[in-house]
Amino acid sequence: MQLKPSLKILLFLTCFVHLCNGSEILLLISCPQQAAEHCRALRENLREQQISEAIPTDYNYAIKVHIMHELFNYWTLLDALPYLRGKTRLLNANTDWIIWCQHNTHVASLRGLLDQLQQRDAQELAYYGHALYDAEATIVHHFANYKDPTWFPYPMLTAGVVFTGALLRSLVELVAVNAPNATRHSEFAIDAAHELARFIFDNIAPADDGGSSSGSGSRSNNIDISISKDDDDFVDMLQRKIILKSADYICPWARVSPAWSLASLETTAKESSPVSCVLHAKPEMAAGNAMHCVHTTGAHIYFAIKTCAKFHKERIPIIERTWAPDAIRRKYYSDVADDGIPTIGTGLPNVPTGHCAKTLAILQLSLKDINELTDIRWLMLVDDDTLLSVPRLSGLLSCYNHTDHIYLGERYGYRLYAADGFNYHTGGAGIVLSVPLLRLVVQRCSCPTASAPDDMILGYCLQALGVTATHVPALHQARPQDYAPELLQLNAPISFHKYWHTTPEHTYKRWLGGALGNASSGHATTKDRRDAPLALNELLQLTNLAAGLEGSAKHLDL
Repeated sequence: MQLKPSLKILLFLTCFVHLCNGSEILLLISCPQQAAEHCRALRENLREQQISEAIPTDYNYAIKVHIMHELFNYWTLLDALPYLRGKTRLLNANTDWIIWCQHNTHVASLRGLLDQLQQRDAQELAYYGHALYDAEATIVHHFANYKDPTWFPYPMLTAGVVFTGALLRSLVELVAVNAPNATRHSEFAIDAAHELARFIFDNIAPADDGGSSSGSGSRSNNIDISISKDDDDFVDMLQRKIILKSADYICPWARVSPAWSLASLETTAKESSPVSCVLHAKPEMAAGNAMHCVHTTGAHIYFAIKTCAKFHKERIPIIERTWAPDAIRRKYYSDVADDGIPTIGTGLPNVPTGHCAKTLAILQLSLKDINELTDIRWLMLVDDDTLLSVPRLSGLLSCYNHTDHIYLGERYGYRLYAADGFNYHTGGAGIVLSVPLLRLVVQRCSCPTASAPDDMILGYCLQALGVTATHVPALHQARPQDYAPELLQLNAPISFHKYWHTTPEHTYKRWLGGALGNASSGHATTKDRRDAPLALNELLQLTNLAAGLEGSAKHLDL
């Protein structure tokens, strides 16, 4: 196929600008396996905008668009950085700007984005985004800023983040040199956005001369991030640190305002209309082709609820008053059988932490029960202090293939910078397994000790079996107040966890008790390719999480 003369000229000019000026803009699309179609659509949209929008000739940039297919640890962003300087060589000395997108980031106007970048210094150690803030210290951010978390901004990744090349090159060098990096405050990855912001705050300082930086940056002084706005040296501290710069052109959702246009450039200072959103987040889309979705209701989901004797009277009544009527196939599993509820005894005593043996017993008993029932497609393992929207969960599951090995939840990571790292779904948010995967877990996974952390070891076992931990942003390990409001408004919540300092019935009514509404999306995975049994000597055994998951064995531990 022959290119039109005008397109040939455009491509030539793009190459000519690149050769003369050498400056590049890199648009990166972080793409999980299940969202490949959305990532390709975003890439094609950007390419079309490069051709169709009138880019001023003095914007001397070569624009590169790259889909970064997500390996097990790339979702943290920090752990993806070495990839940019490795075999891909995407990031180089000529890269002035990096725009980090996710599969559900929308670039409303590439021209508008270039206009914004043209007004800023690419040599400054800086990054820009829609700033999120915590209302209180929260477990999902490792209780950082415990004195006063309200001043510390972190980016909304789905809305897009803009990095100067100077900052990202400094980050890449720092992560590569220090891996495993002692400056990370935790072995656990929970919220990639907050952990990125804190890593930058802790490890990189502005150039000493106070002017433009060459990109090297200096190592940051170890300032306690728990500082408060009321402390005497707060302002001085901010001058010696790099924190996110809030950008009004990067938005949590599409702003209700006229679209960006060339006419907006003619707006006078006196008229000063609001800046239109050139980058914003989109709600998670339904997975796959809607024609292949299968209608799913609460009757197709088996709810295995973990409890123990001391919470029978305190927590189970809350479930019964809230989401239980929508969960027809629900069973309470406890250390004690109580016919009055009823609960099913696991035959194991309760332990203070971990609950691995108890969880495996619950999965075994649940599978036996499911084998006696008809048309059960899914199992959801939840705690007795988890609140759910069953209709939204059903909508989520409708577009997943329940005959595949599907593992859904709120994804956490452990030691993702290391070779022995793995992803897992945190138990409090609720863990969803397709029934075929449930059978595989019962057959192939086991516990190293009764009190080992059940959710972590389940994730470890499934990663060794080649099953992807698919993240569902609408599932939440903590309470509504532990998350930024923008995140809860973007995707209608499906679950919350913990009753501490809350009124559960109010939480359920306010956040979970409405109509189906914006059911958070799921993504159908490819046909399962793990039919062949794994050789025993290929399997790893988790013997001691605290010791760094060392050792080998002949089976997978749950």
